[in-house]
Amino acid sequence: MGTFVAMVLSEFVGAIRRRWYLAVVGILLTGVLGWSASAFVAPSYTARGLVLMLPSKNAVGPGGNPFLGLGGLDLPARVVVAYYTSAPAQEAIAEVTPGAAVTVSMEESTRGPVIAIDVSADSEANAIEALNFVADSIPETLGRLQDEVNAKGNARLRSRPLALDETAAIDGSGPLRARIMAVVLGIAMTAVLIYAIDGIALRRRLAREERAASLAAQDVVDDDPDLDERADQDDRLDRDDHVVQRLHG
Repeated sequence: MGTFVAMVLSEFVGAIRRRWYLAVVGILLTGVLGWSASAFVAPSYTARGLVLMLPSKNAVGPGGNPFLGLGGLDLPARVVVAYYTSAPAQEAIAEVTPGAAVTVSMEESTRGPVIAIDVSADSEANAIEALNFVADSIPETLGRLQDEVNAKGNARLRSRPLALDETAAIDGSGPLRARIMAVVLGIAMTAVLIYAIDGIALRRRLAREERAASLAAQDVVDDDPDLDERADQDDRLDRDDHVVQRLHG
């Protein structure tokens, strides 16, 4: 296997040396392809927000600290997160900001009931609009879910924004991926074309050399008309020698 790979690499390097001008053209075209790919793929804009679940007033008690009662709120927070993965929630977000991708999940970097909102959109305005829409809808969603289980008054859970981006960040990974893919594709196509063109050229040259050798041999025969006669005489002498040897034997 190693010998075969080494042989293929040797042939490939030889092809590049013989067709270096094709390699130069391929590299130039690959550069143009990479630039075009990054130019036609627009960057995306990302924004992030965190929403904290708070215990009910009954759980906190008069004068109590709600931050001391966050234990056990992880499960209700996950119920809210599950709603935003549903089709109705995604459709409502799409109506407000078409083209925005919104992911609502639990913030795993903390051990508390913190809901993370991650938004990716084609513009900064759309990203911030989608983020604010989802953050503002969480209290409504939480209230509706509690209405369905008949939670009343001071027994109802609450939520509040913990942190919301006011400006979106530019995510240039899309153009970068497009540029990398275009460059890899361009290099691969250049290598394949060089190898194929070099192989075709070598086969044609070999065929021309074989035809030239055949024509040269034919010219030698045509230029010496006594060559066939001498060959026949040699054959007759060989047969006579063979007969004499058998008689003496």
